[in-house]
Amino acid sequence: MSFFKKLFGGASFADEMTEGHARFGEARHAEARAAYERAHDLAKSDGERAEAQAKIDACLDELARARMAEAEELLGNGAVDLAEAEFQNAIELAASDAVRNEARRRLETLEQEDAKRSQAELPDEMSDEDRWALLAGNWEDEQVEEYDEYGDAFRDAILALHDGEGEKARVALEAIADEYEDSTYLWLEIGRARMMVEDWEPAEEALRTFLEELPKDEGGAARLAALANIAALRERADDEDGAIEALEAAMEAFPEEPGAFLMMGRFLLDKEHAQEAADVLEAGVVLLDEERPDWRYLEQLGLAHAAAENPERAAAYLDQVIAFFVSLRRHDRPLDYPPATAIARAEIHEAEGELLKAADIYRTLASGTDTANHLTYHREAARLLLELELDDEARRMLTRALALAEDDEETHAAIEAQLSELE
Repeated sequence: MSFFKKLFGGASFADEMTEGHARFGEARHAEARAAYERAHDLAKSDGERAEAQAKIDACLDELARARMAEAEELLGNGAVDLAEAEFQNAIELAASDAVRNEARRRLETLEQEDAKRSQAELPDEMSDEDRWALLAGNWEDEQVEEYDEYGDAFRDAILALHDGEGEKARVALEAIADEYEDSTYLWLEIGRARMMVEDWEPAEEALRTFLEELPKDEGGAARLAALANIAALRERADDEDGAIEALEAAMEAFPEEPGAFLMMGRFLLDKEHAQEAADVLEAGVVLLDEERPDWRYLEQLGLAHAAAENPERAAAYLDQVIAFFVSLRRHDRPLDYPPATAIARAEIHEAEGELLKAADIYRTLASGTDTANHLTYHREAARLLLELELDDEARRMLTRALALAEDDEETHAAIEAQLSELE
């Protein structure tokens, strides 16, 4: 399609379909989807609309597969939470049942693998052999070799640990440690078991033993997990310097892993060191995938800049997060944003006098998945609309808010008073 047709809107259905086919053939599926959607809007018959919709659906399936591939890569790097989110994104994005079900099955499997973290029991219908295989799939080769030496007692202890039976697991694992002198990864599991039963100091001792015994070129996700847990234990002990030391060690051990920078950034921001958090996250942002950057990292970076009173930098990153969620939007589903990103961006819009943009964000949140705060979002949107003297729109938001405030007499009365002033 020529530049002038794009610029002046002279493209036809055929032009847009040709553009879509070209981009699809180059595996540029987001651009192909946009072209096919333009073709859908230009279609003059049901047949043309159906043809364009079929290609839109094909693009959505390919984009969903890309999210699944990204999830598998994240799993390989030990970023389980991020991988779960990518599989969920794939489920939301997929157009066909086949791709959607593939992503859902993989997510369900991943949730089973991650049972220890969520302290949720694996399904009863899974055999111990299947459960063990799922867990072992996330371990380093050296880790598997070591664990195989310990026999059935170790396997039973690990399954107990992942079932939330911390004391049972701790006793069994410590007994194995007494029997085997040259252990490495075993101490990681002992540390986890001790943390589960809130035996904090011995837990940290076990994790540090693991790191001391671990060869410098080994460990992967296990090393990162141990350092993250030590940081959490130091933070729990009100030892901020000790927590930072552990997180710095993670960044040094994994200089190419953005997750290590993200852990440090989150910690610094939680401790209200906003500018330091922004600086750390800026140092790691170059490690993100250029085509599919992790939106959670961008969100954290935007929030850090916002807290550090760098509104322009904050807006740039928060807008990238919002754009990502706009790209995920389906025709049959309402637009939704992560609340932390959206609220921070709305506050920047308001501070810059862009009240309508801020109100639009709150209106989007008011119909999103954060249902617990729908009342607040409706009221915030109404407040801004009233400042803009858009009384009809404000009345609509307040009327909806009134229905949500039925169980809160004080708030209900306040909203009724606002509505009466608009009559």
